[in-house]
Amino acid sequence: MNRLLLFTFIFLTLSFITTSSQEEVPYNLIYSLPPEIKKVGDDKLIVQVKWEGVNIKDDEPVTKRFRCFSKAVAVKEPHQKNGTFGERNTKFELTVKKKNVDVKCQYG
Repeated sequence: MNRLLLFTFIFLTLSFITTSSQEEVPYNLIYSLPPEIKKVGDDKLIVQVKWEGVNIKDDEPVTKRFRCFSKAVAVKEPHQKNGTFGERNTKFELTVKKKNVDVKCQYG
């Protein structure tokens, strides 16, 4: 019984402290949407990556990176590697060197 009262007291105290604080913690959130892959030629692919965000200004800098963890694919970086958040998309060109190989790629 004493443990229950102690737990209840601590819980209510912490709840009161967190709800009565005047200061809000600012946060930024950037999330990428699923990439779109288009076949351009026999051994070329174009990957378009789009992103959205919360509490981010359009002129904030964004670094664009796309990596594939296999030597079967070569990634050509976009013309402007460091852009702004307001662009909301970028395109990468992939050159396929080997076919019928599983490739894992990562954006970010």
